[in-house]
Amino acid sequence: MNKDYTWKNLFFYASVFLFALSLPFSEFMISLSSGLLVISCLLTGDFQEKYNRLRNQPAALLIISVFFVYVIGIIFTRNMPLALYELQKTAFILVVPLCIAVGPPIGYTMFRKVLLAFMAALNLASAIAIFRLIFREQFGIHDIWEILFVSHIGFSFQLLLGISILINELYNQKPIGKKLRYLMIADILYLLVFLFLLKSLTGLATFVVLLVIHLFFVIRKIKIRKWKLFSSIMLPAIILGGFFYLGSCVYRFYDTVPIDPAQLPERTQNGNLYKHDLQDKLLENGHYVGLYLSWDELKESWEQRSPMSFDQNGPNGFHVSATLIRYLTSKGLTKDSVGVSKLTSEDIQFIEKGIANHIYTQRFFSLYPRIYQTIWELDVYFKTGDPNLKSLAQRIEFVKAAKTIVSEHPFFGVGTGNFKQEFVNAYQKNQSKLDPQHYGSSHNQYLNYLVKFGILGFLWIMFAWTYPLFLTNKHRYYPAVMLLLILGIANFSDSNLEAHMGISFFIFFYSLFLFSETQQTALKQ
Repeated sequence: MNKDYTWKNLFFYASVFLFALSLPFSEFMISLSSGLLVISCLLTGDFQEKYNRLRNQPAALLIISVFFVYVIGIIFTRNMPLALYELQKTAFILVVPLCIAVGPPIGYTMFRKVLLAFMAALNLASAIAIFRLIFREQFGIHDIWEILFVSHIGFSFQLLLGISILINELYNQKPIGKKLRYLMIADILYLLVFLFLLKSLTGLATFVVLLVIHLFFVIRKIKIRKWKLFSSIMLPAIILGGFFYLGSCVYRFYDTVPIDPAQLPERTQNGNLYKHDLQDKLLENGHYVGLYLSWDELKESWEQRSPMSFDQNGPNGFHVSATLIRYLTSKGLTKDSVGVSKLTSEDIQFIEKGIANHIYTQRFFSLYPRIYQTIWELDVYFKTGDPNLKSLAQRIEFVKAAKTIVSEHPFFGVGTGNFKQEFVNAYQKNQSKLDPQHYGSSHNQYLNYLVKFGILGFLWIMFAWTYPLFLTNKHRYYPAVMLLLILGIANFSDSNLEAHMGISFFIFFYSLFLFSETQQTALKQ
């Protein structure tokens, strides 16, 4: 730090550093650092100067205007507590850009140190997560996302931005040494591997779209004809390869052995009757769930091997019996005493933990189980119409409800605090099978804006988010463009700008990129 800084300036810069360090680790620390940022900005005083600077920064005013769209939306609200809660969630949009825009200037050297602090925190958080994954049994971790300190979706965005920062350092900064270059490349590969290890579908889908965009622009810049031809072949090959892999996963799911009802046995080895429900078309790993079921025998056999009751609810929200039937089916076993006897002690523990398919037991190191789970959810939803306890199926119902609301309130929306009741009304109008306790908003940021503020509010917010990039001439700064693309793509599957981690991450770095010196003065000139 410059020795000429006052303690008030140091307090401000420390708050910025704390914000960057907190993002991979703690939502509480993010809230604390934003509070310290406001206090430190107020302590630096000279409010007339701050006011003049803000007037001359239309980019900051545009971003802040998004918060006031929420404020205007209160005019229509019938649920003031919910409206105030919405304002509280989106308060980052007001305070963070305001403080960074009018606070002590963040010069080029300070800016790079903040980025370095974030990258160090990101790598440390991922290293700790891998340690927790390796010793997951000691930590009581049952799901890959439990290894993180923050939301897996939010962390995947941080990984993508971290990779973008490193790429920018490699290709757009002053020449760097060979050892440092290799270290940066190794870090890019490490963060990519961790992204795939995390298996966040939102993060992976965003990465794939960004990769295709990058390859498209890289191909356009290639001058050597043979390399241009090679790249032009590789881009569609990568896209087709991805579709082929997804297609093979779907084929594998539906690859079943034809059933001859006449060949199905009537009784178990113990002489009990089997139930063969030929109308049940649900599948587990290519096997029909409705076949080879002896209910009483299955119950008795299970309760001899596990202290958990056959009829109680398991950790996954389903009855233990349902989880057991699915697990046995996935292994191609009969649902009777013989099938249960073939389960290992480890299998019993998996079922007790709510794991309904033996494929999911490989979920820590394989992407296929995550894809399989998505296919299974959609298969059950389209066959039964039941979206409950199925993430993607529920989101389809959320989107249907949002479309219903938008069609009824197209121009101005329903207001900041009314959306919850409007969604309830929409589910009822749509005759959705979704249980009321699972009702939710659209999980699509754009649809959420349309529901709350209509087409007019939506268009203004899109303008307010994107135009500051051009007003500040930062559309040439690669990480800033990448940040906007990352959230822009991911917002189709989540309302990231109304979630604590999503909005805090985006608004901090967007403000930092727009209102700091991202290039040395000589380079800029």
